[in-house]
Amino acid sequence: MNATDTNLYEVLELIDAATSQDIDRAYRIARATYQPASTATYSLFSDDENAEILQRIEEAYAVLSDPRMRREYDARLRRDRASRHTAPPSAAPKMVALPVRENEPPAPSVPDYSLDEPDEPDDGVYDGPALRRVRIRHGIELDEISARTKINESHLSAIEQNRYDHLPAGVYLRGFLREFAKCLKLDPKAVTESYMALFIAHDRRPGRA
Repeated sequence: MNATDTNLYEVLELIDAATSQDIDRAYRIARATYQPASTATYSLFSDDENAEILQRIEEAYAVLSDPRMRREYDARLRRDRASRHTAPPSAAPKMVALPVRENEPPAPSVPDYSLDEPDEPDDGVYDGPALRRVRIRHGIELDEISARTKINESHLSAIEQNRYDHLPAGVYLRGFLREFAKCLKLDPKAVTESYMALFIAHDRRPGRA
């Protein structure tokens, strides 16, 4: 979880329409999760990172639990989102076609296996299979990622298989996704937001507690 990359609702794992009871409950869970003695995050974040996250959690709760401050914050969020949607797209570079000699078949395209280039899915959705394709493309085994991140291999496997019912609570899952993405040279924020949207949608299906 990179608190500086998320808005205040995301810090507490909330949606914009969260009730005051939702905010209180999320705050208690988040504080317990990122305390220095928490076994859930001790291997993922340093003491300084945990302190930064706890400070962001306190800031989020202070704003969202105060009706007036929350209204002002919501208005600012709406303005920010509107400005992003109206920003002009950057000009794409022109592609120049190379001449093809007559009767000579075109050279086969060679995939780029460079780890320095991010592998973005066509639809922009980083679900489990998309992450697995990137991992396999780069020849990285799950046990390597597990050893590097200290995340249980069973959790990594559940992420790749979209086995949402076998994944930990969202406040833990964010940290796992962030570290997983870093190992694959992907944008941690994009991966986390995309996967968490699928996870939350699954968790809110009718008939689930």
